[in-house]
Amino acid sequence: MSLYSELVEAGVEIDHHESDLYCQVSKESIAVLARHPRLAKSMFIHQRTGTRWYDIPFMFEPWWRERK
Repeated sequence: MSLYSELVEAGVEIDHHESDLYCQVSKESIAVLARHPRLAKSMFIHQRTGTRWYDIPFMFEPWWRERK
């Protein structure tokens, strides 16, 4: 199962910018990302909510599906 699919299945809040996947930091997202240790990721603070989110480059699958 892909990272994107795992996050959706776990009920993690997701957003994106083009192909970059954003997911809110939570116990569920931390557990999912622990199963994908080699992925590049960074963390940022959401400007409106002040919550922490992960930025995972190139992993928003719907963006890639639209380009096939």
